Parts: sequence; structure tokens; C-alpha cells
Amino acid sequence: MKKISIALSALLGLIATDVCAQQPFHVMPANPVSGEMTTIAYNPATTPLKGLAPVKGVVWVYRNNDWEAYDLPMKMVDTGWVGSFRLPVNSAIMVADFSANGIADRGGKATYAMMTHDINGREIATNYAAWAFLRTNALKDITPPIVDDAARITDDIGLFWMNTELKYHPESRRHIFYNAMTILRRADPKRADTITPREIGFISSLPDVTEKELIDISNAYRNLLAKPAQADSMNKVIISRYPDGITARDQMIYRMFIAKPDERLLRWNDFIKQFPPEKFKDVSTETSALYLEKTFRGMVYTVFLKDKKLSALDPFLDQASLISLTEFHRQLIVNAVEHGDLKPAEALPYSTKLVERIAAFADRKDGVESRYYSPEQWMQQVLDLSVAAFKGHAALLHTLGDDKTALQWMEKVKEMKAAGRADFQGLYATLLNNNNHPDAALAIAENAVRNNIATPEVIALVKKKYVKQHGSATGFQQYLDGMKSKDILTAQQEHLRAALIREPAPAFSLERLNGGTVELSKQKGNIVVLDFWATWCGPCKEALPGMQMAVDKYRADDKVKFYFIATMETKPDYKTQIKQFLSAKNYRLEVLLDGKNKTDGHLDAAYSAYASALHFSGIPAKMIIDKQGVIRWTSNGYMGSPSALADEISYIIELLKKEG
Repeated sequence: MKKISIALSALLGLIATDVCAQQPFHVMPANPVSGEMTTIAYNPATTPLKGLAPVKGVVWVYRNNDWEAYDLPMKMVDTGWVGSFRLPVNSAIMVADFSANGIADRGGKATYAMMTHDINGREIATNYAAWAFLRTNALKDITPPIVDDAARITDDIGLFWMNTELKYHPESRRHIFYNAMTILRRADPKRADTITPREIGFISSLPDVTEKELIDISNAYRNLLAKPAQADSMNKVIISRYPDGITARDQMIYRMFIAKPDERLLRWNDFIKQFPPEKFKDVSTETSALYLEKTFRGMVYTVFLKDKKLSALDPFLDQASLISLTEFHRQLIVNAVEHGDLKPAEALPYSTKLVERIAAFADRKDGVESRYYSPEQWMQQVLDLSVAAFKGHAALLHTLGDDKTALQWMEKVKEMKAAGRADFQGLYATLLNNNNHPDAALAIAENAVRNNIATPEVIALVKKKYVKQHGSATGFQQYLDGMKSKDILTAQQEHLRAALIREPAPAFSLERLNGGTVELSKQKGNIVVLDFWATWCGPCKEALPGMQMAVDKYRADDKVKFYFIATMETKPDYKTQIKQFLSAKNYRLEVLLDGKNKTDGHLDAAYSAYASALHFSGIPAKMIIDKQGVIRWTSNGYMGSPSALADEISYIIELLKKEG
């Protein structure tokens, strides 16, 4: 057996050995031993990571019939990077993954994967099967993304490794059942129709069959044999044997999901008692993935809406997942403050409570959300998911005058990808400047301008430096435009030219917020910019700083008109709310009020006409009408950059001006 193991390991490592001669990847000992120290050497000279540093490593192992991830601390040496770690006991296969500067190297076609052995040189049960699990397309969706597509093997080769596993480890039969049958279904459906029922019979007959194995049988009936009735019957058997198990839990999750909102709280309390979260922290099923979080958040929102007090959250915070906590912060803190439903001072205590709990997840790698991440990867994942909450909390602190604490929260996530948004960079630069870091603030501001993700606050910082150097603001706009990346601007302008259209503009006559009316038919000879928005629409309001920049640029041009059509408003005092919002933000915008729709009475008459004519839905929605009353450009949504939006509007206006 030992000779067979070493020979097969050598076969699998043939390509890796050739690579080793070029020194990209080398493992010591050459045949890794489960439970023993393993050293991995990596030379990126011939890999996608050439010249990049620092290199980070992660090692994945297939152990106890599942995948686990471990950080591989690496040190730079003369020949590249080296890291050592203790391979966990019962590891059947190990896979290395290297990254630097956001670029990953998974070994390409060869992979950085190796089988492991016990102290006596014998292969570990499930290592041949794990080799197939890792690389077959049949299992791609349920395997961590740790090999490149170039490393994929055909399903018939996957079956070869399944048969090899059973040849040398017949005891693996029960453990690889569902995955093996999934591969067989892809490779040979007719054989699968014969062999799968046989294997179901074998698993069912085991005297110590587990709930997980019975669930695999149910899934095989439903997903592989297309026999839902047998699957349902098996589920009844499972629930009778395991009344407090996974399938029973799934049944209650779905019942809660379809229950009336007022019933969910009672059902939830019973659910928690019968199925303690700690017992199921690593359990993920299709039902729980689809319905559990939705049910939990819906129940919490129902409780909250009864008295609209944030204290309603308290009984549920210990049960909340990372995703639920971020959603609570977005909906009940950030959006509530933005909509004027909650005052900043009232929001701060619970905002603090939520972000502190969110941050704590970085050091708490457990539960379904974290199972396929190494500890460092999980910390990065938590921080990436935390950007919006931490930025929202920092904005709240900034509003209340605590810029020191606000900056500390921004610093926690400043390196995350999501922190590259214009609103984050704008607030970050402002906080740096207010905390006596003017040089750092200016560096952030100038970089934002170069990448055309500048907010008005960022531009103000750059302008302050310009005025200090030049004694006045004369020529600043040209200076600002010159800072922007020519490649970015060119790509943007090419896209805009390609997006030009010619559609008749539906007529409207709408009430001005401040009195009077505006008729589109009387705007002939003017270029007209329309922006459909609403006070309840987050992206609409996020886009307004960029639109204000465009309005300011053309304020002195009486041939360019901007109208912001407030549509689909629902609150009785929406006019007052609009005025309060504009005043609070110091916006100087010409707001029109959408009229009643004759079909249903909703305040969306103009919006509906334009949506029908241009075949779009949703807001914000912007369009530019030329001097002849023809729609020439339209855009839905908001991409996140005030300066880029202002540039878009300006570029189209200038094109239309040239048409005469």
C-alpha cells in the first residue's frame, strides 16, 4: 500500500515537480505528512506575482469530508518566499494559494495541490476522492474557488479517481456517496440511474447511518434521480429519527418564512429553543440559505415597527449574523437618519453598538459565513463588508462634531476595495484635514480628482491649495480638468458618444416647488436636463452633489436648464420634506413636482410617460433634451462619483451646443 501511495503521489505531482525545477512551488517534505510540520517554498519569478510583494499564502485541506482554510505566514528569502505550518491531522489533500496586490496565483493547470500521508507513509482516506472533488466541473459550485479553470478535469477522469478511492479505501464509500453520484450523473446518466439507487440502499442499511447521510439520500432522490416524492418521504423519516436535527430545522425555517408577520416572533422564540444557534453554527442548507436570514430580519423589522424604538433590537443582536447587522445599520440607522426619521444624536448609541458588534466578527471565525475563509481572509471579508457601516457611523460622528472618533472608524477599512467610492474618499479626506493631517488629506483629494471620483469637499481641498499657490481661483477649473486621467476621460467620452439617442420628449406641465409652472413645450431653443428623483431614494440623493456641480457650472448660461422632478412621493407633507432636505444640504436646485397619473392617481405622471417612451424603470433617471425637444441621452442609476456624473452631463451639453 505504501508503494502504491508514493507512486500515485508522484504521478499527481509530476507537473509540480517540473515546476519545482523552476522553483515556483516546492514542498518539504516532498510527501507531506498529516499532523506534521510542512514547509512551502514559493518563487514568483515565473508566476503572475512576479515583482509583487508581500506575498501571502493560504493552505486549504480536505479533512473530515470538508474543506478548511489556514493562513500560511510567509517570509521573504533569497529564492522567494517560505512558510511553514502544521498540517492538521486527517488532512487528505493540501492546496496552496498565493496572492499579492489583489492578484492570485493558484498554480494554473498544474495547481499547487498535493496528497498527504500518515506518519507511516500510507495515504489518508478520501485523498483520491478529494483530488476529483477539487477539479471536476460537476462539483465546481460547491467547492471553494482554489484552483483555476485550466486545472479542471473531465467527469470521466473524476470517476477514475472515485474508483481509485474505493479500491484502496472501501470505507470511504459512505462519505463520498453524494459527490460521487453527482459526478457519475454528469459522466454517464444511464449508469447513474442504476448505481445511485444501489448506493442509496447501501447507505440506508448502515446501522450507524447519520442524519447528514440520510440528507444526502434525500438530495440524491430530488436532485439526481428527479424523484421529489421519494425525497419528501425520506425527509419524513429523517424528521422522525432526528426531531431536533437539520431537516426538522429546515421545515420550521420555511414555516416561519411563510407565516404572517405577527406570528413570526412566537415561532422564532420556539425555533431558538428547539434549535440553538450554537448547535447549527456550521450548518448550511439550501433552505437555510434561502429563508433564514430573510425570516430573521423580517421578524426583527416587524418588532421594531410596532414602537419604532431602536431598543427593540436588543433581544436579537446576539442572534444576528454579520450580514444582518450590516443590514440593520443600513436600514435602521443610516437610512433613518438620511430620511429624517431619526435624529443623529438618537442614532449614535445604537450605531455604535452595531458597528462594534460588526467589528467583533473579524476575530470570530465561526459559523456558516466564515467556514471557507482562512482567519486572515475572514478578517478581510468582514472589513470589506463593514465599509458602508463604518463609513455611515463615521458620517454620523462627523455630523455630531466627533471627527477624531470618526477618523478611527474610517481608518479601519480604508484599504478595502469598497472604500474606493467617492463618498468614502471625500469623507476620509475631510476627516484627515479636520484632524490636523492636511498633507494626507490633500493626497487623498488629489488622487480622487485624478481618478475622477471627486466630491465637492475633495474639490474644495484641492482648490484651497490652488488659491494659496496662485493667489486667486482664476484658472482653477482648467487646472482641475488637467489633473484628471486622460485615459479615464477618453473612455468615458467614447461611451457617452456611443450612447446618444434620438427620441421625442413627452410633453409636461409641472408645478414648481417654489410656485409657478414649467412647460417643456416652452423650452425650445434650450438644452434641458431632467433628473427624476425622490426623497426616499438613496441613490437619487447620493447623485445630487454631482448634479449640483453641473448646475453650478452652467448657472450663468440661460440656454441650459436643469429640472429635478420629484416623483413617486408618498408622504402627505412631501413638499415640506423636500424643502427641508434641500435646505439641510444647501442644494440650489430647481425642483418640479410630478403630477397625478390618470391611471392610478400616483404622483408619477411625467415619470411614467418618460419610462414608457424610453423603456426604463427605476430612479434616479436622467435625460438631456436638445434645443429641438428631442431626447439625446439618458441614464439610470448612479455609479458613485459626483465629478464623473458632472463630467457626463457637461460633455453631453457641450456636444449638443455644437450642433447649433
